[in-house]
Amino acid sequence: MVAAGAALSLPVLATPLATNPIVIAVHHGDCAGAVQIINQAISSIDAQTAFLAARMLDEGVCVQQNHLTATGFLQRAADLGDKSATLDYASKFGLGQGTEQSYEQAGTLCRTGGLDASAAISTYSLGYACTVGALASQRLRVSLPNGAFRPNSGALIVAFSPLSGQMKIRSTPAVGLSEIRTGSNMRNPLIDAPQEIDKAWRSALAAAPKPDAAHLDDQVILLPLDVDMTLEIGHEALQRMDSRNFGTLLPGDWLRNR
Repeated sequence: MVAAGAALSLPVLATPLATNPIVIAVHHGDCAGAVQIINQAISSIDAQTAFLAARMLDEGVCVQQNHLTATGFLQRAADLGDKSATLDYASKFGLGQGTEQSYEQAGTLCRTGGLDASAAISTYSLGYACTVGALASQRLRVSLPNGAFRPNSGALIVAFSPLSGQMKIRSTPAVGLSEIRTGSNMRNPLIDAPQEIDKAWRSALAAAPKPDAAHLDDQVILLPLDVDMTLEIGHEALQRMDSRNFGTLLPGDWLRNR
């Protein structure tokens, strides 16, 4: 495939997630504390708090999974200017979760989120690609072990042809290494990155609403996948979370009036 689309990049977070008290609480297994921080700020919620609340709801981190409520928090974060939230919110339109399904609207929001600013790709194709990319990203974040990719070691970029459905990996972050076993100096890669990415992508393609082929571009889109696992802390830790300790996120007036 020859890349004809615009080079895309993930937006840079204004404040690193690792220093957020919500993330710190999750890392300490303090689900009640994480939920309390969000609920105390619900009436005047800031963009990053709303974004984290949405991720927790979408992925079942310290709260019961609820994709529809997550949409409301993403809309709030997007309205407040959070680029990462805007991209996730775009995928909600692509999926039709909490809003009417529309790849056109998803594409418009993806441009607002910083992708394909030059409009080299049709809005419909961009919306479809962004939706599949967001689904694949989420599947990777919740299924990979902690440390699967080394922090700040590069971006995960795929080349995707919406019309053919073909995907090729262009770049990945450095893969983390396992702990040294007793009696050995060998450290093996934690994951087979191409295999895991391909599996997540195939699953995302199957889950995304079937697009109208007549509206898809016959060109390649270079698309970033968000595999920042700062919140998710690896699937092993998520599996150990006791749902009996999960809290409930309160709806703000902005969520009630959606």
